[in-house]
Amino acid sequence: MGRIDAKVGSPLFAFVISLLAAPLDANQQALFIEPASIVVDVGAVGAELTVSYDTVPGGLQTTGAGISVFFDSTKLRLETLTPIYQEGLTQATRTADSVIVDSSDLDDDHSTNKRAIIAYTSFRGRWPDSDSLGPLQLFNIAFAAANQNWTGETQVNFVVTSLAAGFSSMSRSVTIRIQGDSPYEVPVQPKLGGRQQ
Repeated sequence: MGRIDAKVGSPLFAFVISLLAAPLDANQQALFIEPASIVVDVGAVGAELTVSYDTVPGGLQTTGAGISVFFDSTKLRLETLTPIYQEGLTQATRTADSVIVDSSDLDDDHSTNKRAIIAYTSFRGRWPDSDSLGPLQLFNIAFAAANQNWTGETQVNFVVTSLAAGFSSMSRSVTIRIQGDSPYEVPVQPKLGGRQQ
């Protein structure tokens, strides 16, 4: 039987490698965020988002997921991160004091500089439990405006940064718009000098 030589850099070698790698990226750990965008008035208490999880194809169990929430701390302040699903929960950034610096730019977005983390683990590879149908609500996260003098739009990025073996991440972004006071003001009645008629 003849021998096939596939040298590194040859088209045959690249084809063989792509066939071997394809099944590894076919499965995805996906995040779903509600709502997809938020408008907040300056000085409002906060904007809350609900983060859900599923796999593509759906219903697969894994060893878990580490999820990072990236944001610009000059525009937003983390108010709370509240886990909804508790099975396999190993870590959660629950307050602003626990937020870490996004030093590695893991979301490939230079406009974000901080991240909050929540992580789930199953050493038996059975996360989430088989009774939990997706999309599964994992946690709520709330932000407030960090700067009372700034208005505009800013992105919050949600990424599975610690993936189960053989999975890629289906990430999501949400736009939060901080708007100024309402342009509609109650007209001021002019003061009349002297006696009123």
